[in-house]
Amino acid sequence: MEIKFEEEQKRAAVYDGGKLIGQCVYEDKGDHWIITTTKVDLAYGGQGLGRKLVDTVASAAREKGARLRATCSYAAKVLTKPGYEDLR
Repeated sequence: MEIKFEEEQKRAAVYDGGKLIGQCVYEDKGDHWIITTTKVDLAYGGQGLGRKLVDTVASAAREKGARLRATCSYAAKVLTKPGYEDLR
Protein backbone atom coordinates (compact mmCIF):
# COMPACT_ATOMS: atom_id res chain seq x y z
CA MET A 1 0.00 0.00 0.00
CA GLU A 2 1.17 3.48 -0.82
CA ILE A 3 -0.42 6.66 0.53
CA LYS A 4 0.15 9.87 -1.42
CA PHE A 5 -0.88 13.46 -0.79
CA GLU A 6 -2.12 14.78 -4.12
CA GLU A 7 -2.44 18.52 -3.63
CA GLU A 8 -3.49 19.23 -7.21
CA GLN A 9 -6.46 16.85 -6.78
CA LYS A 10 -7.18 18.06 -3.21
CA ARG A 11 -6.89 14.61 -1.67
CA ALA A 12 -4.86 11.96 0.04
CA ALA A 13 -5.06 8.68 -1.85
CA VAL A 14 -4.06 5.11 -1.09
CA TYR A 15 -2.98 2.75 -3.84
CA ASP A 16 -2.46 -0.98 -3.96
CA GLY A 17 -0.13 -1.77 -6.84
CA GLY A 18 -1.21 1.33 -8.73
CA LYS A 19 -4.94 0.73 -8.14
CA LEU A 20 -6.74 3.51 -6.25
CA ILE A 21 -8.42 1.86 -3.25
CA GLY A 22 -9.26 4.85 -1.07
CA GLN A 23 -9.20 8.60 -0.74
CA CYS A 24 -9.76 11.49 1.63
CA VAL A 25 -11.00 14.52 -0.32
CA TYR A 26 -10.93 18.10 0.98
CA GLU A 27 -11.90 21.60 -0.11
CA ASP A 28 -9.29 24.34 0.27
CA LYS A 29 -10.95 27.46 1.67
CA GLY A 30 -7.69 29.37 2.15
CA ASP A 31 -7.08 29.53 5.89
CA HIS A 32 -9.02 26.31 6.48
CA TRP A 33 -9.69 23.03 4.72
CA ILE A 34 -12.87 20.97 4.88
CA ILE A 35 -12.68 17.19 4.52
CA THR A 36 -15.78 16.22 2.54
CA THR A 37 -15.25 12.51 1.86
CA THR A 38 -13.21 9.64 3.24
CA LYS A 39 -13.69 6.30 1.48
CA VAL A 40 -11.79 3.02 1.39
CA ASP A 41 -12.68 -0.01 -0.74
CA LEU A 42 -14.58 -2.47 1.48
CA ALA A 43 -12.14 -5.25 0.56
CA TYR A 44 -9.45 -3.26 2.42
CA GLY A 45 -11.53 -2.43 5.49
CA GLY A 46 -10.23 -2.84 9.03
CA GLN A 47 -6.63 -1.94 8.16
CA GLY A 48 -6.71 1.63 9.47
CA LEU A 49 -6.39 3.11 5.99
CA GLY A 50 -9.14 5.69 6.53
CA ARG A 51 -7.32 7.03 9.58
CA LYS A 52 -4.03 7.13 7.68
CA LEU A 53 -5.70 9.12 4.90
CA VAL A 54 -7.12 11.65 7.38
CA ASP A 55 -3.69 11.86 9.06
CA THR A 56 -2.07 12.57 5.68
CA VAL A 57 -4.45 15.47 5.00
CA ALA A 58 -3.96 16.71 8.59
CA SER A 59 -0.16 16.73 8.16
CA ALA A 60 -0.46 18.67 4.91
CA ALA A 61 -2.82 21.18 6.56
CA ARG A 62 -0.28 21.72 9.34
CA GLU A 63 2.49 22.32 6.81
CA LYS A 64 0.35 24.89 4.99
CA GLY A 65 -0.80 26.57 8.22
CA ALA A 66 -4.45 25.74 7.56
CA ARG A 67 -7.08 24.74 10.10
CA LEU A 68 -9.08 21.59 9.41
CA ARG A 69 -12.79 20.81 9.64
CA ALA A 70 -14.89 17.99 8.25
CA THR A 71 -18.36 17.45 6.84
CA CYS A 72 -17.43 13.77 6.40
CA SER A 73 -18.70 12.00 9.54
CA TYR A 74 -15.71 9.66 9.76
CA ALA A 75 -13.13 12.46 9.49
CA ALA A 76 -15.12 14.64 11.92
CA LYS A 77 -14.94 11.87 14.52
CA VAL A 78 -11.18 11.40 13.98
CA LEU A 79 -10.55 15.14 14.35
CA THR A 80 -12.12 15.15 17.84
CA LYS A 81 -9.44 12.75 19.12
CA PRO A 82 -6.28 13.90 20.94
CA GLY A 83 -3.52 15.07 18.66
CA TYR A 84 -5.62 17.24 16.38
CA GLU A 85 -6.28 20.18 18.73
CA ASP A 86 -3.88 22.44 16.82
CA LEU A 87 -5.98 22.12 13.67
CA ARG A 88 -9.29 23.27 15.18
